[in-house]
Amino acid sequence: MKTKFSNNRPGKKAAAFTAILAAAFIAILAAVAIATARGGKEYLKDITASDYVTLGNYIGIEASAAEPVVDDAMVDSYIAIYVLPMCEAEEVTDRAVEKGDTVNIDFAGYMDGEAFDGGTASDYDLTIGAHQFIDGFEDGLIGANIGDKVSLNLNFPDSYPANPDLAGKPVVFDVTVNSISRKEITEDVVKSMGIDGVTTEQELRDALYQSFYDNAVQNYENTIETTIVNTIMSGCTFKEPPAGMVDRFYHYVTDMMTQQASAQNVTLEVYMKNNFGMDKDTYEAEFKDEALKEAQQYILYQAIADAEGLNPTEEKLQDEIDSRVEAGGYESEEAYKKENDVELLREQLVRDSVMEFLKENAVIETTDAAADAD
Repeated sequence: MKTKFSNNRPGKKAAAFTAILAAAFIAILAAVAIATARGGKEYLKDITASDYVTLGNYIGIEASAAEPVVDDAMVDSYIAIYVLPMCEAEEVTDRAVEKGDTVNIDFAGYMDGEAFDGGTASDYDLTIGAHQFIDGFEDGLIGANIGDKVSLNLNFPDSYPANPDLAGKPVVFDVTVNSISRKEITEDVVKSMGIDGVTTEQELRDALYQSFYDNAVQNYENTIETTIVNTIMSGCTFKEPPAGMVDRFYHYVTDMMTQQASAQNVTLEVYMKNNFGMDKDTYEAEFKDEALKEAQQYILYQAIADAEGLNPTEEKLQDEIDSRVEAGGYESEEAYKKENDVELLREQLVRDSVMEFLKENAVIETTDAAADAD
């Protein structure tokens, strides 16, 4: 079953550790990273998949996910946080606050008449539409003039990880508007974003919207695929995968998370502690569990491919190599193979063909995103 989406704009993230690993695994395996051969039964080509898994049912699997939509507020927030700081500000003195303005404010937040930690600041610059504060704060300042004192009766969201003590609680913010300014997004600023063919603010907004939408569609597909695979795996019987294969996936996940840590200029140990509260023993155990799961999944894909005749032909593999040689700007096929693992590429083609088959033969429901949010 295939699903198409209209990409219509609607009227109106700490992800879990396992979700991050799952999404990142798809990305790294799709990219086909370098793998160092360690010998033994390391790849699917080295084993008979049916020796390691007894398949259960894999036809007609039920899966559902919310329709991928993008709130225009996501684009507004990106613009406010990443684009407007590059723009020149012009002071506004002859009108009230409008969406898109930057206001300088003093504010104090109270719960049950008492000021709460983190709820007070002075001389704070806030862009209306950045969605940096809780719902109602920024909108509550629209229409205010310089010097106005505004009292905002608001509620913190039911889920508020930054301060669980405030979650769902009613609060009052007393806000004073000190000044109003406006930043215009010029063509030079837009061009500095480096997006091909994008030179105007509207083109930038459209490009950002499309990017967010493409990501939402990918998340939708990931949810459907994860549900299908987990359901199928729960009905299968597995034998212990070859140690070399599990070791290979363990190195993938370790390298992947190390790269994410390096992007934040910290060690893997610091990254895992800061982002997931895991010490070294804990995250290494998680990595091993994930490696075992991934090895079992790929054995499952191979077993289904063998049963349904879905294995990629040598011609298909060669076509994929040729495509990657051209896209990557390699001098030759040999140069590509020196830097990339062709057996991993073959396994990815197996996965892709099996997932396409499973989705075509699944019962997929696309639910209403707004209803799910309620």
